[in-house]
Amino acid sequence: MKLEEYTSFDEKGKFFKNGEIKINHNIETIFEKIKKFQELGSTWIYRGSGESKYKMYNSAQRLYINQELHKQVPEDRISEHYKKFITGLINNCKKWNNGVVVKLIKNSGINENNSIALLSYMQHYGVPTPFLDFTYNPYVALFFAIDNINYYPSDNEIDNYFSLYFTYTDATAFHIWKGIFDDKIKSESITYETIDKNDMSILIPDKEFYKIMNSVNIINQEGLFFYNNHPWYPIERTYSEYIEWVRKETGEEKFNKLKILDTFSGCFNIHKSLIPAIKEKLKELGITKDYIYPNMSKFNKEVKYYAIINSLT
Repeated sequence: MKLEEYTSFDEKGKFFKNGEIKINHNIETIFEKIKKFQELGSTWIYRGSGESKYKMYNSAQRLYINQELHKQVPEDRISEHYKKFITGLINNCKKWNNGVVVKLIKNSGINENNSIALLSYMQHYGVPTPFLDFTYNPYVALFFAIDNINYYPSDNEIDNYFSLYFTYTDATAFHIWKGIFDDKIKSESITYETIDKNDMSILIPDKEFYKIMNSVNIINQEGLFFYNNHPWYPIERTYSEYIEWVRKETGEEKFNKLKILDTFSGCFNIHKSLIPAIKEKLKELGITKDYIYPNMSKFNKEVKYYAIINSLT
């Protein structure tokens, strides 16, 4: 079963601010817009996508949908089945290699049954999770969007674009999500059932469990996660339905006074023909593959090599 995609920018515009906007010339326009966001402060976060048509599914959803695992149960039991699927991933992580991941977590002073810590570790190493990566660094997001893209022009317009997403973490809804686990993020047991009670949440990397990765990638990528518990709704749709519920509960007048975003994020759709020029600009800013994925196998050689050079000169 294939994942749903956007067929047009008009369709995409219903879920993203500026989702129908296209940038197809002058890369300086992109970098000027990014600079304006940075001047507004660190409350803006970003995500890059190599295809504008892609909806924001997390990796657990992609596996669950593509493998058609939902067909194992009646429709009214899919949500529970999906929850058990995620729980199974977490349990397998805990058992892997004689429990080495759990030992790492415990040695970091974190409760071994902290599912947020386990899912964070899994996310970092590519195991499917209900987390979606964002970053505080717009240039990192732009790099991820265009890394390994091969551009083949298409008659379907949306195929010719990639996207840079941006959203504001000080929005009311995001503030609520950020506070969900703050008090017990490290010391307490957090089951996945507890996490799943929240349709969405945002996990900011200012807590101890992020340090267990012991990886320089985390430092350079400046990441954080959004959580979405729905088996098949991309996060922009989960958010849209949440906002409609809040609007009905509070009433239109009160809703309009709240600091709530109508859409999950904003979006720039950028033509793929601009990728070579964008790569050169990112290289000038020091955002390269070596920066994003520091090759620690070079660490010994390069530190030793330049020490020798310095001593010789």
